[in-house]
Amino acid sequence: MIHFTKLFSSISIVLLFSSCGSIKPDAPVNEVAELPLLEQPLSSIVVPIKINLSPYFKETENSIPKKFTGKEENCEGVSFSYIFYRDPILFNGQKNALSFEVDGKYSLKINYCPQCTSLFDNQGNCVIPRLYASCGINEPLRKITVGYKTKLNITPDFKLKAETSLQKVEIKDPCEITVFKYDASKTLKEEITKALKDLEKVIDKEIGNVDIKSQALDAWKMLSDPISLGNYGFLYANPSKINLDELKFSGNYAHIELSLGLKPILSTNLIPQKSNPPLPKLSDFTNSEGFNLTMDIKANYDSLSHLITKEINGKEIEIKGKKVIFESIKIHGASNQKINFEIAFSGKKKGILYLTGTPVFNKETQTISFPDIEFDVKTKSALLKSAKWLFNDKITDAIKTNTVFDLTPQIINIKETLNKQINATKIKDITLKGTIKSIQLENIYPSINDLIIRVNSNGAIYLEL
Repeated sequence: MIHFTKLFSSISIVLLFSSCGSIKPDAPVNEVAELPLLEQPLSSIVVPIKINLSPYFKETENSIPKKFTGKEENCEGVSFSYIFYRDPILFNGQKNALSFEVDGKYSLKINYCPQCTSLFDNQGNCVIPRLYASCGINEPLRKITVGYKTKLNITPDFKLKAETSLQKVEIKDPCEITVFKYDASKTLKEEITKALKDLEKVIDKEIGNVDIKSQALDAWKMLSDPISLGNYGFLYANPSKINLDELKFSGNYAHIELSLGLKPILSTNLIPQKSNPPLPKLSDFTNSEGFNLTMDIKANYDSLSHLITKEINGKEIEIKGKKVIFESIKIHGASNQKINFEIAFSGKKKGILYLTGTPVFNKETQTISFPDIEFDVKTKSALLKSAKWLFNDKITDAIKTNTVFDLTPQIINIKETLNKQINATKIKDITLKGTIKSIQLENIYPSINDLIIRVNSNGAIYLEL
């Protein structure tokens, strides 16, 4: 009974092929596990950040008094009182330090007692009438210039550490009292220096409020989120390391280079992400100017199937007087580093054929080919049973010829799309700018659902804040 059933099933299959003229072998089984990839190297990117310090300078300006007063009263000798008015602070960034000068004006009242007695008053009395003099009273205020210098460093937790020091107090219009031969400029300079030196901590506090961490975090988040590339899919930068170079200044702007270590991927499909990685502490990761990225492009087999079908659709071959017309070709998946093709055909017979081939990448010509394409084992078996004439090299040769792909046009399009998208990306107040100078394919790796294309690119990217 068992032998009769097997015989009946075999006869039924043969009759089915003979009567319908259709070939439909079982599809090859794809590997369950992803094929191992070479460890993707850590790529590097330098993102120059330009920070407008004007808002922080404004806060510093507003936090520092515009009027200073002081006095010293003595029974014997010189007594004085002064008023100092400062102009707006003029900040100027140069190299790795901030310098700023403050022009001001002052008035000074002075009185002099050569000898004092406490005979009639515990506070003392001048034995002769005091001599009075002034500068900047009932005349134009006298001029003075004050200069500071601030050195800045960034701590590992992204805080700005400022060290401000008073560099000069220069009296432009000296105050010399000829009536009792007294140079008031020296005294005034000493007093104003004391008052202005106390402002070093105020300046350090205000400039220290420059928000480096949130700006670094915004940049980190921007590069952690997928960047849409239209029809090409999404770019995932996958940053893992960060470092900030030394601050440099030019006018009201601070310039700092943000160095990132990342393993970017370009995928035709949106990859589910749990959450953005937290901003790590600053490391000693450094790199050269611009960026040099090694990135993986995950090319979905559907898109490749479309390209192949475009090349082969409608092509005809003749085998032993019988016509075979290729309708479509679809990449069914991959196993053992080979890609499985599903080919729909018509003609004398119609149906589906499964072939398998190893993708070979030519770095010099930037092409992919399948030189070892052959019929899948199950397809061979089906053809030998029902249509032996189809088991012919003409079919595999035709597929080999029409599955040689020059990827240069696609790379040019990717480059143009990346350049366009980079300069159109904005998150909050951060604008991404840059240029992809070159893209070069390095190798290919077939996985179950995607052909992973490893490329190298270089160029320049910066953030505008």
